[in-house]
Amino acid sequence: MSFIHEALKKAQKEKDARYRKYHGIVSTPGYKPRFFSGKALWCTSFVLISLAFTAYLWLPSRGTQPPVREPARPEATPQPQSVVNVVALYEKARLFQKSGRFQEAKRLYEETLSLDPDYADALNNLGVIHIHDKNYSAARAFFAKAIRLKPDYVDSYYNLACLHALKRELTQSLSHLKKAVSLDQSVKDWVLTDSDLQNLHGMPEFEEIVGKNGGME
Repeated sequence: MSFIHEALKKAQKEKDARYRKYHGIVSTPGYKPRFFSGKALWCTSFVLISLAFTAYLWLPSRGTQPPVREPARPEATPQPQSVVNVVALYEKARLFQKSGRFQEAKRLYEETLSLDPDYADALNNLGVIHIHDKNYSAARAFFAKAIRLKPDYVDSYYNLACLHALKRELTQSLSHLKKAVSLDQSVKDWVLTDSDLQNLHGMPEFEEIVGKNGGME
């Protein structure tokens, strides 16, 4: 062990002895120490640093990070405004169709379907316009899709009956007409003035479907 180490060790022992000697002395009343001891000062500093660090962690950040946003929810289809637009287009197209302005009606029905491809009434009415244009294959496709969307859609079954009657596909026409009547008995009244079904007149099956009082005798 070196001489320097021995000297340091001896000095430490003397310091410890002095500390033990005065440790038990009671301070004079009213006496206030002017300075903290080294150990007390270190402890106080440690506590203050710990408190400052804790406060830093809990304080909200100011512009250092972007705000947390909830993921956007998928929008319902269609939105209320879209529904208004679809209905308005459909009603305008229907008015054009009733007044015989078929091409304008066709354009608006197509716009309606671009917003709502599953609008069964627009599909059906567009099919009727295609019958008027003698585009039977397109008309059949529109009626078939409308029926897929609404299996009990009387209008499309009836219009298919008219389409096949015009093409002289009488068996298919009678089948669709029978289905339409089974869904709505008022269909029997529709045939009274419908020239599209003229090719079915006089057929026993047709008479049976519409009834003897159907006015078709």
